[in-house]
Amino acid sequence: MSPVRVIEKLLVRECVTREESSGYDTCIVCSSSVVWRISSLFPESYIVSNGAAQVFPNLATVYYAVKELKVPLIAIVGSTATPLECFIEMNLQSAEFEFKLLKKTYEENAEILLTMYEDKGLFNAALMELNIDAQIEKLLSLSEITELIQKGELAVCGLILDEALIYGDKPSFYLINFNGIRDPDEIRNHDLLSEIPEAVRKTKVKRVHIQF
Repeated sequence: MSPVRVIEKLLVRECVTREESSGYDTCIVCSSSVVWRISSLFPESYIVSNGAAQVFPNLATVYYAVKELKVPLIAIVGSTATPLECFIEMNLQSAEFEFKLLKKTYEENAEILLTMYEDKGLFNAALMELNIDAQIEKLLSLSEITELIQKGELAVCGLILDEALIYGDKPSFYLINFNGIRDPDEIRNHDLLSEIPEAVRKTKVKRVHIQF
């Protein structure tokens, strides 16, 4: 489609508004490719998106959601369908800033991941998990965030939207990190998550890469 046709489509499309949410219950940092799905499934979410679910260039926006909107949860959401290596290889000065944590994570882990996961899908899923871990570590390095977590007023989690069917047989969300904890067994047995049915915790807390 030509750019002019895209402009025309935007100009003539009917903008049907719906009632605005009275509040937000989470700040979701996600890959731009999954915004449409997340916004339709979780309309009460304050969504921050970029190419590869990076927190680093959006810290002020995330902090705004925590400080002003009083969200009790920050969720870093990646997708198994997001090709992370494309962003790592981008030869653009601004990409050096936006994907700084992703590139650092790749440089530190690529050699061992490549030997462990010959399948391209598994490799990308494992890299996405480590990417999300790095974003959460960045958040947990901020005293403003950790103080709220310690008070029980905020939690930080990492989720994978499995569009490539790496974790299961249909697209679904999986919890891979909770407040910096990456061990699936430790997450499943965490006191703060005890209200979630055990059956859900057993099937939906999962990681590809569990060697920390």
